[in-house]
Amino acid sequence: MSTVRQATLRDYQALCALFEELDEFHRAARPDFFRRFDGPARTWEQVGQWMAGPDSTILVAEDEVDVIGFAVLLPRPPSPFAGAAPRKVVVLDNLVVRADRRDRRIGRKLVAASMEWARGQGASHVELGVHAVNRHALRFYERLGFGVSVHWLSRAA
Repeated sequence: MSTVRQATLRDYQALCALFEELDEFHRAARPDFFRRFDGPARTWEQVGQWMAGPDSTILVAEDEVDVIGFAVLLPRPPSPFAGAAPRKVVVLDNLVVRADRRDRRIGRKLVAASMEWARGQGASHVELGVHAVNRHALRFYERLGFGVSVHWLSRAA
């Protein structure tokens, strides 16, 4: 049985381990885009800022013993384009469930809690990005009602 709650700085080490799992996936899948670096990927200060909000948060999924997943929610600045419809957007910046706990609906719980948190912030939309190589994540989000809004394309110069 898992539950979702807002993270605290006591969760920092567990968050770092999960970030490393996510980062390793991205480094293996996109070595042209991601690299290994020294130190924690996200500093204590950065994680603390996300937790402190008021427009951002980290939600964690935990079982009886451990933190087993998280979602990072960040604000998207309003578009400076005068023709853009006014929207308040929350970005689901990162979501990860520990590899040994996947396929237990924990990701669904994190997304549902993220949507609820975003609505509580007055958001009209939740957006996220998925690298094209992560087909599993793309199918997961599509099953939850997310759809393509913009295709960002890339090529080497």
